[in-house]
Amino acid sequence: MNSCPGPGSNLSDINNRHTAGSREMVYLHRQAFLGFSTLWKYLKALSNGLFSPSLTLFRRLFGGLLNVPHSCFSRNPISSFLSIYRPADSGFSIQSDASAGVAAISLRGIPTVPANASNNIACSLAPVAMSPLAQSGMINLQSQSHQHSAPPVVPNIHCRRKVPFIASSVQRYGKDIKIEPSSGIESIHPAVRQYPKRHLPTDWEAHVHPEGALYFYHPGKRVFTDTNVQDFLDDLNNCADDLRALAESNNIDLTHIELTLQLGKHPNTGERVCSYYFADRVERTIFWLHKLDTEDLFNGVRGVEEHSHICYVIQSQYWMHCELYPNNREEESQKGLLAELREIIVHASADVITSETSLSPFGGEDLSKILDLIDHLKETTSKECGPYSICVIARFMRYFARAKFLNFCGQSCARLAADQSIYFTDDEHIVKSVISWIMELLCFGAPHAQMKELRRVWVDKNTTSPRWKDFNDKLGREWVSITIYSTVMLTVDLTFLAVPSVNADESQSVTIIAAYLATFCVIGSLVVSILLAGQNRKYGNVSADTAVVFLTRMTNSIFGEKALAILHGLPFALLMWGMIFFLVAFSSLVFKSTSDILRGIVGCGLLIIILLILWPIWSTRDYHVFSWLRERLALSE
Repeated sequence: MNSCPGPGSNLSDINNRHTAGSREMVYLHRQAFLGFSTLWKYLKALSNGLFSPSLTLFRRLFGGLLNVPHSCFSRNPISSFLSIYRPADSGFSIQSDASAGVAAISLRGIPTVPANASNNIACSLAPVAMSPLAQSGMINLQSQSHQHSAPPVVPNIHCRRKVPFIASSVQRYGKDIKIEPSSGIESIHPAVRQYPKRHLPTDWEAHVHPEGALYFYHPGKRVFTDTNVQDFLDDLNNCADDLRALAESNNIDLTHIELTLQLGKHPNTGERVCSYYFADRVERTIFWLHKLDTEDLFNGVRGVEEHSHICYVIQSQYWMHCELYPNNREEESQKGLLAELREIIVHASADVITSETSLSPFGGEDLSKILDLIDHLKETTSKECGPYSICVIARFMRYFARAKFLNFCGQSCARLAADQSIYFTDDEHIVKSVISWIMELLCFGAPHAQMKELRRVWVDKNTTSPRWKDFNDKLGREWVSITIYSTVMLTVDLTFLAVPSVNADESQSVTIIAAYLATFCVIGSLVVSILLAGQNRKYGNVSADTAVVFLTRMTNSIFGEKALAILHGLPFALLMWGMIFFLVAFSSLVFKSTSDILRGIVGCGLLIIILLILWPIWSTRDYHVFSWLRERLALSE
C-alpha cells in the first residue's frame, strides 16, 4: 500500500534541504576563506622576496635625487602592512592629502601613526591623481599632513663585537676541519705545468706556514687572519676597517702596525664576535683598543705589579705572532735579530754549564743543538731571513721572553735560581702537620725525601723542561729498581708459604699472618710501581706547559704537594713493610721451633743487625723529630 506524503512531510523536506544548503554555503565560505588566506600567504612571501628588495634597490639608486626618506622604502613598513592585514578584517581605507593629491593606505583597527614617525607608510614621491572611487565618495577621504623625517638609526645585524685576545689564543691548532674522502679531482688534463694558488678576493693573499697551515694576509691593510677569506670576506673587511678607524681616532700611527683577526662565536652566549690584536713591529709588542683581562695573558703567574715586568710577556706574545705569521719580516731580520738570539743562547749555555740551578728553559744538550742551528742559519741566509728562518728564530725568542716573565726579570724579587721561591707561604695548620708527621713515620721518611726533590722542580707552581725531565728520569730509575726488589720479595714470600712446616701446625698463626701481610705489601709495592712508571713514561718528556698542568692537577688537594710526595714514596714504603712482615714471620718461626740457647743467640744477632740498619738512617737524617715537635707546639701557643 502506497502512503502519500502529507503537508507536514513536505515542510520537513524543505527544512532539511534548507539546512543542507546552509551548511554547504558555510562550507563554501570557509573554503573560500582558507583559499584566500593561502593566497595571501603566497602574496606576502612574494612581496618579501621581490617587492621589498626592488624598493630597496630603487631607494639606493634614486633616493638621493628625489630626496626620499629612508623610512619610505624601508622593509619594516611593508612587512608590517603585509603581516597585520588578515582576510577577516572588514576592509581598509585610503587616506589622502587633498592639497597634494597624495594617497595613503590605512588599516581599520590599527592605531593611528603620526605622520612624522619613522615607520610612516605615506611618502610623497610625486602628485598622485585621485582614484575614481575616492572622487565618488565610496572611500573615506581625510586630510593628513605629511612631514619628512630623518632616516631612523637601524642596528647593523652583521656587525660583530670586537673582543681583544692574545696571539697564543689563535685557534690554529685547535681547528677540527674535516673533508669528504670520496670527493676530489679524478684526472688531470694533459700538458698542465702550472698549478696556481686558489683564487682569492681582491687585495688578499694566501700564505702557507712552514708547518703547513693556511693563513691569509692583506698587504694594504696589513691584516692577518686564519679565517677563510672566501667565506667571510665582508666581515673581515668591515672589522678591519672599523678597528683601523678606531686606532686612527686614538692618534695611533699605523705605519708599522699589523692587525690579526679571528672570527667566531662567544662560547657562552653564542654571540658573533671578532677577536683581534695589533702588533707593533718597531716596539715588538702587541696592544689592543679595548680593556683586556690578564688571566690568559699571565697564565697563572701571581703578583705581577710593574709594567716593566708585563713587558716580557707582551714581547713573548709578539714573537708568537711572528711565529704564526712569518712572511714579510725583512725589518726584523735586518736589525740583527739572528745575532741577538745567538748572544742569548751563548749566555744560557754558560749558565747551564756553571750552575746547577740554571733558569734556562732548555738543557745543555738542547742549547748546543740550538747554537748549531743559529750558526747554520747565519751561514745559509743572506741579509734578510725567509719565513722558515723567521719561524725558527721567533720560536726561540718566545721561549726566552716567557722565561724572563716567569722569573720576574728586572724586579726586586727576581728569581735567580731554579729552586728559589719568591712568594710568601702560610704556616701549616697543626692538624695537617701531625698527619704529615704520622705519614712520614709510616712511610719511613720517603715522603720527606720525595718532597725535597719535588720542591727543586715544582717552584711557585712552575717548572722548566730540563729540570722536569731530570726529575722524571730519577723517578723512573727508582721505580724500576723497586719493581725488581718487589719481584724478588714476592718470590721469597711465596716460597716461605710453601714450606710444609709453616702450615703444618696451627700454633704458627702469627707466622702465617705475617707472611700473608708481607705478600700483600710486596704485591702493592709492585702494582704501584708499575702504575707510576707508566705515568712517568707518559708525562716524563712533555713540555714545561704540559708538566705544569699535570702537576697542578696532582697537587690540587688539601695536602697540596705533600700528597704527591706521599704517592711517590708509596712503592718504597710498601716494600719496606713487606720486608718487615717477612722478618716477623721468619723470626716467629725460628723462635718457636728452637731451644732457649738458640733463641738467645739468634736474638742477639737479630738485635745487632737491627742496630746496624738504624745506624745509617740515624746518621744521615736531616730532621729531628723532637725539635720539630717543640717548634710546632711553640707556634700553636
